[in-house]
Amino acid sequence: MGFSLLQPLRDVPLAFLDVETTGASADFGDRVVELGIVRVEGGRVVGEYQQLIDPLRRISPGVTALTGISQSMVDGQPTFAAQLPAAMQLLRGAAVLGHNVRFDLSFLNKEFRRSGQDIVEALDNAPVMDTVRIARRRFGRGGNALQLLAPRLGVLPVVAHRALADAQTTAAVFEKLMEPVGGWEVCLCDAYREQGGPMGLLPVTARENLLPLELEEALEQQCPVMMEYLDARENRTQRLIEPLHVRRSNGEMLLIAHCHLRNDRRTFKLERIVRLTRVEG
Repeated sequence: MGFSLLQPLRDVPLAFLDVETTGASADFGDRVVELGIVRVEGGRVVGEYQQLIDPLRRISPGVTALTGISQSMVDGQPTFAAQLPAAMQLLRGAAVLGHNVRFDLSFLNKEFRRSGQDIVEALDNAPVMDTVRIARRRFGRGGNALQLLAPRLGVLPVVAHRALADAQTTAAVFEKLMEPVGGWEVCLCDAYREQGGPMGLLPVTARENLLPLELEEALEQQCPVMMEYLDARENRTQRLIEPLHVRRSNGEMLLIAHCHLRNDRRTFKLERIVRLTRVEG
């Protein structure tokens, strides 16, 4: 279906989506391990979809620690291509929304390609909206991770870092963000304005940052964050760090940061980072 910029959101089918992945970068070969979709029509939920996916590669220890999704949970599950027809029932004919949605779309774009489909054609060049971009224009940059933003808006997530639960939280956050500007009656063009302009399914430039939001903001601001990290013995440790940059070396993605514990520049494997938490003040 086509979309008119003058359509109120109430008349636009919306597909809120979230993916869990084997690691931090689709460009580095990481794959989708779980897909969650919430379809909203007329301002109400009309369908939901959640599926664990066999990524055909190893899940990083940090992802398992954060999400609870283990290798044994995904081995033998449908591949992305096998589950795609079911997912398309909720995606087809809808605008696509997500929290830091460019990250999710970077993975989905590659998964569609592996499935022999072009994501732009399959989704009919659907419009895209991002609750992170709206929140940044409303509240400023930093501290807009879903689990921080949702309570600020009066939304209390029951579960975090699982695909369907995060898609549900994103839908509730989007509704709260739209309330001050007209709610479901705001037209699509004004919803675009709230995020700074229209977005497409593909990034404008190949250099667009496609890292997880917490890591992206930590690198951007280069301010102290508390890092939960798995050591070589799989023990969780906490370290106060100041992220500097990410680089690739010998098949791994590495975070270079100043570590306050050692008072020195240290290197950390991205696959062993469980979470990064902004340190206020």
